[in-house]
Amino acid sequence: MFKIFTIITACIAVMAGTANASGIPDGKALFSKNCASCHGMDGTVSDYGKKLEPFQARNLRAVASYVSYDEFRRIITHGTHDTKMKAMKYILDPFEIEAIVDYVKTFTYKPNLANGQKRFKQVCASCHGFDGRAQTGVGAKNLVYSKLSLNEKVHTIRYGRSGTLMTAKRHQLSNPDIADIANYVDSLKHAGDAKAGAKLYAKNCKSCHATPSSIQIIGNAAVRHKKIADLDDHMLDLRIRHGRHVDREGRESIKKLSSDNIQDIVSYLRKNSK
Repeated sequence: MFKIFTIITACIAVMAGTANASGIPDGKALFSKNCASCHGMDGTVSDYGKKLEPFQARNLRAVASYVSYDEFRRIITHGTHDTKMKAMKYILDPFEIEAIVDYVKTFTYKPNLANGQKRFKQVCASCHGFDGRAQTGVGAKNLVYSKLSLNEKVHTIRYGRSGTLMTAKRHQLSNPDIADIANYVDSLKHAGDAKAGAKLYAKNCKSCHATPSSIQIIGNAAVRHKKIADLDDHMLDLRIRHGRHVDREGRESIKKLSSDNIQDIVSYLRKNSK
């Protein structure tokens, strides 16, 4: 009986244009029937979707590669509060929702870094600084040294960070703006150059510390007896900038190292110590 019911259900789905001959839901057909009226068939928002209140429909193409499967499932299943995006769990079954997510994830987007820079200056620079280094005195993160992935940057811009001044921007910025800003911020990052760090280490550190492995971390209880690998970048930065060696004769050069120089040294230390 179950087998017969499954066959009948699959036949009905095929007749409705929402599944292929094997009964697998057709994500494109389901998207066209349930989503395209607002989001546009290509995910860039229809004319009707642009007129929705209080917020227009979102451009799915711009964030398709950055938003996780789980989040898309949640949004489609449960809807979005205070918007016209209603819960589809009463209309679509989980397999149909999965098929729609699969279709949405095929969308591609080419970020516009010029727009990202423009919108960053308008919305983000007051806290993070025009160069992303956050020398503004409000405690924002230095984006140049951010360890967040591109997907995590998009998520942070959309939803903010709890317990900080970073508020959600998903209703202030369009999805293309969010994707463009995230890619622009990603282009600012200084990941650290171990080769450059080796030269800086030889010039500024090697006379006392023959090799990175020979360095002994001493100080307060928070860092005493720890290895370099146990310390995060911030703590290593503090040790280089403010360690006891800074006050020793001939160590004025340490005080002149830039933040990028120190990140390069940190990269070298991590690569050459256990």
